[in-house]
Amino acid sequence: MTKVTVSKEARKDLVSIRQYIHDELSNPDASRRVIAALKKSIQPLTDFSSRGRLLDALIPVHTEYRYLVCENYCVFYLANPEEVIIVRFLHQRQDCLKALFLEK
Repeated sequence: MTKVTVSKEARKDLVSIRQYIHDELSNPDASRRVIAALKKSIQPLTDFSSRGRLLDALIPVHTEYRYLVCENYCVFYLANPEEVIIVRFLHQRQDCLKALFLEK
């Protein structure tokens, strides 16, 4: 069984997603449902870390990042035999490449 770790940035993403849906969209039920779905989507990675697609299927540059799609979000992660690191939870309309590679 592989250990799944959620990065500090990914935890911030979850808080931002929850706040946006809850406060900006005034939909607390949807915020709970989306956050629960995102958390549930990463659970199978403990047994099948290569479940997601390689990001380099979408971009012309080799990268070790993988991603899963859940609701309107992409879950980006890095995997090795011992650990899966959830790097970011990003909305599909966000500039994911900028968020992953340029923002610090």
